[in-house]
Amino acid sequence: MPAWIPGLALCLALAACTSATASPPPAPTPRPTPTPVGSPVTNPQEAAALVIATNPLFAGAMELNPDLVGQSTWWTSSSLPDGGYRIEMTVGWGDCPAGCINRHVWTFDVVPDGTVTLVEETGDEVPPSLPA
Repeated sequence: MPAWIPGLALCLALAACTSATASPPPAPTPRPTPTPVGSPVTNPQEAAALVIATNPLFAGAMELNPDLVGQSTWWTSSSLPDGGYRIEMTVGWGDCPAGCINRHVWTFDVVPDGTVTLVEETGDEVPPSLPA
């Protein structure tokens, strides 16, 4: 047997293994397309959560608790005829342990499908020094 035959056999074996184990590059995975999901609102807490998400000033707001001293950011609610809720978001500052000297109130309507609409704003001008 000529000396080059074992080398040729080795090359052919490697080529066969390489082509058998090599796989084509994976096809790109399609990225999911976000689908808007409705946020149905069935209670005042869900409506308030949607309102709180609209403004960093509302972070940490809780439902008004008249027995809690020093509450500076709170919300109240009332029912709307269409099944939604009116949320009044209050941010206070200036000696809040004594009841907050200054306050600003935003009034929102939140309909059952989760749409949030600002109805009005009242109160003192919000100082830029409040954390946002």
